[in-house]
Amino acid sequence: MMLSRISPEKRIEEIKIQEEIFDSIDRNENILFSSGAGSGKTYALIESLKYIINKHGLRLNEHNQNIICITYTNVATEEVKERLGNSDLVKVSTIHERIWELIKDYQKELVEIHKAKLINEIELLRNKLIVDDKFAKYQGLTQGQKTSFTELMISKKDVFYKSYDDNAKAFKTIFDDFLITYPDIVKNVANFKSLVSTIYKLENYASCLANIDSEKKGYNKVVYNAAYNIDRLHWMRISHDTLLEYGLNIIKKFKPLQQIIIDKYPYFLIDEYQDTNKQVVEIMSLLSKYAGDIKHDFFMSYFGDPAQNIYDEGVGKSINEIHPNLKIINKPFNRRSTKEVIDVINTIRNDEIKQDSIYDDSSGGNVKFYTGDRDASEVFIDKYIKEWNISLENKLHCFVLTNKTVAAYSGFSNIYTFFSNTKKYKKDYKQLNTELLNDDKSKLGEIPILFFRIIEFRNKLRKTETPVQEIMSLDIYSDMDIGSLRHFIDLLKKINGTTLGEFIKAIKQTYDETDNAKYQTLINKIFDFEGFPAKSFVTYITECLYPNLKDEDMEQTTDITNDFLNINLSEFDLWYKYILREVDNKIVYHTYHGTKGLEFDNVIILMENSFGINKNYFNSYFMELGRNRDVPEEYIEKFEQTKNLLYVACSRAIKNLRVLYLDDVSGFKDGVENIFSKVEQ
Repeated sequence: MMLSRISPEKRIEEIKIQEEIFDSIDRNENILFSSGAGSGKTYALIESLKYIINKHGLRLNEHNQNIICITYTNVATEEVKERLGNSDLVKVSTIHERIWELIKDYQKELVEIHKAKLINEIELLRNKLIVDDKFAKYQGLTQGQKTSFTELMISKKDVFYKSYDDNAKAFKTIFDDFLITYPDIVKNVANFKSLVSTIYKLENYASCLANIDSEKKGYNKVVYNAAYNIDRLHWMRISHDTLLEYGLNIIKKFKPLQQIIIDKYPYFLIDEYQDTNKQVVEIMSLLSKYAGDIKHDFFMSYFGDPAQNIYDEGVGKSINEIHPNLKIINKPFNRRSTKEVIDVINTIRNDEIKQDSIYDDSSGGNVKFYTGDRDASEVFIDKYIKEWNISLENKLHCFVLTNKTVAAYSGFSNIYTFFSNTKKYKKDYKQLNTELLNDDKSKLGEIPILFFRIIEFRNKLRKTETPVQEIMSLDIYSDMDIGSLRHFIDLLKKINGTTLGEFIKAIKQTYDETDNAKYQTLINKIFDFEGFPAKSFVTYITECLYPNLKDEDMEQTTDITNDFLNINLSEFDLWYKYILREVDNKIVYHTYHGTKGLEFDNVIILMENSFGINKNYFNSYFMELGRNRDVPEEYIEKFEQTKNLLYVACSRAIKNLRVLYLDDVSGFKDGVENIFSKVEQ
């Protein structure tokens, strides 16, 4: 049996590397632990946590202190908790959850930062009213007219939202009556709606500032909720990105907070450092420096692999620039793959980390690179279904370059096609990949996360075993008796529909007809957009996905959105399961990016020249490899991105790896064979 006999000599060396980490822990010596794919980074992290608990746990308990462990995803958080076991000493969470825990109790300071954010946003919006070409009619008004117009539109907010979905002619008819003193201002309906929405946002922000200053109830606290990925600043709610911004600002500005964090949490361990946001590394660097300045014991450690940095926001190799003076510890062993796979991935990364299998019986894997035309892929996959005895118990994992292909094979191509053709996503495949197909819910876009909440709500209602606290928040059901709660759940379960549009229509109909304030609160939390329920769901989606829409395009895009909402809910269920990694087929399709952190016995990678809008992505990379020279400076960043993506994809394989290149490789065959030895037809 392959990969079963650990080399005694290598195990001793691995233990020595782990002991080097332990020694750094005892010395409060900040470290950067780097190791390749399949090396056991999570194992090293967990062993380090166990060491701190066993060696320093008693002291930590006596001083009411804790250990912080930060992971990149919720899936990784659960894995660490499961492998670590029960420990009250260790706080394991994603970075957003942890940053919020560190700062949420300092509301006075957070509100001041929030005020500064509001003031800055108000300035940006005022400038937009002055310079944006769409607002030319407004810009032609006198200052007195602008003030009167603003006051009038604020007083007509209900009319504005209720008539928002009317066609352009009907909309003009409504507003022409009381805008007669502002000639032609509503001539272009799309521009008018954008103008008024900007005015409303300005008014909301200004009102929020006034409410903060007057200490109005509800305005003395900034809130963060991981279920939403968009700012609602005038509701005092911030998104993931703004949370990191506030976290850095408050920790940088208030030295006492730095000391409180250092004293409460003297050990920080961060997983997947290469993908960690630069603002987070800056926070950790500030804490480390301050701990040194005041001579307090403090240990900061990063675990990761710069060769697996495939996200633009990740710090990658620049971590040493932001957080200097880290002790470097590298681990050269691989615990995942056969020797044949390791040889390939070593050649790809070609840096100071050269992996060697920790097993004495690591041979027996199989790696081959093929070239063929596009019609060959299905035959190629069928060949290995038979050869590798693929079944539900022994799955084949197929990596493809495009989200479109993954969506088609996974059963939600109509959903993908709709999003890919919208103005927001049409030219940015990376953003589409991140915001529609990410298994980390916190990274889903504004509209995808809304759909996710709706489908999640529906699915939980359909499962009789779902606890009530997973359907609604405590503030909704806390004062209900059992009878009232059952009646309320029965009301929710009556919501039905075969398409997303029908289901949403049923929700809205119940909302309009019921006088149940708790139902309205629950639905408000799910939909969560300005103007709801007067402003329709269709309008909200259309505005978000088709920004700066022209009058002549409004009807067409609304029709496209309505067609999208006619997609059967079963397709949305498949998308939902894909996000949750609950695909139950013998062949599972992934994008290259979507395989991060996973491992599989059997892997097929479909590759071609182009990737997204770049028509010369992999062929340019292989051409550079075949030239045996230094990579030109202007191409280094792109070269590194491609190399890292290829490394991540190939290093997922445990035993069997096949690459099928769907374009002619004759022009860069030498580059391919630098990695894969031989190109087969």
